[in-house]
Amino acid sequence: MARPVAQRLVFTVVTLGLFLGGSEVALRVAGVPKKDPTKDFTHNEIYWVQPPNQHLEPLTHKETGDTFRVSTDANGLRAPLHPQEKSGTTFRIMTLGCSTTFGWGVNDEETYPYLLEQNLKADGHNIEVINGGQPGYTSFQGLWLWQKELAAYKPDLVIFGYIVQDSRSVAYSDSSQAVLQGNQDFLKRNILYNFHLYVLLENWINAYRMQAKDKPTEGGVFRVSPEEYVDNIRQFKANTDAIGAKLMLFGYPLEREGYTGTHRRILHAASDKLGLPLYDPQPDFETYSAQETLYFPQDRGHANAAGNAKIADGVMQFLVAQRLVP
Repeated sequence: MARPVAQRLVFTVVTLGLFLGGSEVALRVAGVPKKDPTKDFTHNEIYWVQPPNQHLEPLTHKETGDTFRVSTDANGLRAPLHPQEKSGTTFRIMTLGCSTTFGWGVNDEETYPYLLEQNLKADGHNIEVINGGQPGYTSFQGLWLWQKELAAYKPDLVIFGYIVQDSRSVAYSDSSQAVLQGNQDFLKRNILYNFHLYVLLENWINAYRMQAKDKPTEGGVFRVSPEEYVDNIRQFKANTDAIGAKLMLFGYPLEREGYTGTHRRILHAASDKLGLPLYDPQPDFETYSAQETLYFPQDRGHANAAGNAKIADGVMQFLVAQRLVP
């Protein structure tokens, strides 16, 4: 009696294997899934970093036309500049995020990471802040940069500020773009994405999930889907745990919550589920913005100098109140 059952099991496994293998071969021959030639990628590259060793390099804010000055270290990380090697007595904070963390539109000394360091030092803390923000970054690029460069700075506290770009609506998600452009670095780190059948099934599932509240208000798909966003937060927690650092979640505030609502809710859920401290000043900043000009009138996604100062002050108060800094 046992033999027929075993034979049926082997037959089923072999049949399934042949079906999946045949499907994979057929999809590869047909070149499915295919890139839609009518849709452009958000970025030409999957991974990028600011040019290294810049010294007060003038950049132009395209919306305002104003020039701001940027300095970077040997790895393309913006001021405040510190050696990659950390001294034994210094507590090091790393701020992660996109151009909002980088400080697009303001000079080095006006960015929130720079001001956060100055504020904490003035309050008597032996602190260094590493500005890990990069323009255009999502948590997808952030994970790559962590492995490539950021982990080597050995931060004691990492502030996860990815939300503004993760929430954006695009033609292709970041992971889909990596697959369609055949990015080898991504494919080597994500074995399943080498299989066309897996990618096709994932695309179908994501299309089904992109309904109701999870659908971007601008149409299209999120650069980082809600499911991937959760996975990326978990991966960052594992990465920081591995070097003995703490992870803090930060819902970077915009003038209005707008399209970031879905991912902002996920941050709150992740904070509860993973037991991570969360600072989300979005409601407060909507009140502040009604009374002060904290963002560029032509670009309400990026804080101006006054907005960066307000953010730095809020982050410092949270860190001290939560005893996240010595």
